[in-house]
Amino acid sequence: MNTRMRLFLPTSGKVTPMHTVIMVQLLEKSRYGYEILRNLRDDFGGVWTPKTGSVYPALNALVKKGLIEKEKIEDKTYYNLTNSGRILMDEMGDYVAEYILFNTRFIESTVKRLPAKFTQQVFYKIHTSGVEEILPEATVVEAIRRLSDTSLARIFLESRRQVLTDKLALVERNLREIAP
Repeated sequence: MNTRMRLFLPTSGKVTPMHTVIMVQLLEKSRYGYEILRNLRDDFGGVWTPKTGSVYPALNALVKKGLIEKEKIEDKTYYNLTNSGRILMDEMGDYVAEYILFNTRFIESTVKRLPAKFTQQVFYKIHTSGVEEILPEATVVEAIRRLSDTSLARIFLESRRQVLTDKLALVERNLREIAP
């Protein structure tokens, strides 16, 4: 992995982050427009509520760029990645890993440096939003479960178990320290 973070998409302006989340949905199968929109709404859980007025223009832009194509089947327009779109998504694999790592470190750095009063405001807002995890463990585990290499999946799951065990021990220690 590159030690220099690419903070912007490595695609020379070909696609935006919205284009990327749309194209990710098309990696395994064709989807129709409303299905893509519904998935985005579900995935972003109220943090961002995409509208048809933003998703359909993004789909049309990807068609114009030759990264996806559309096909009419029984009164629905389905979208598929083209060969160019697949090549682009393959190239973005390293970027996605780097982006996740960068965001993890960004969150860690930000939280570590927050003054106590500000931390209280931030965590209260997060807590009252209903979001209990920055990256929900169920999402990570489900992604690992989909791996075709089961021995690698086992290694990753064992690693997650150790990370979670360590996190739980840290929380338990801190609870004991602040308990009345």
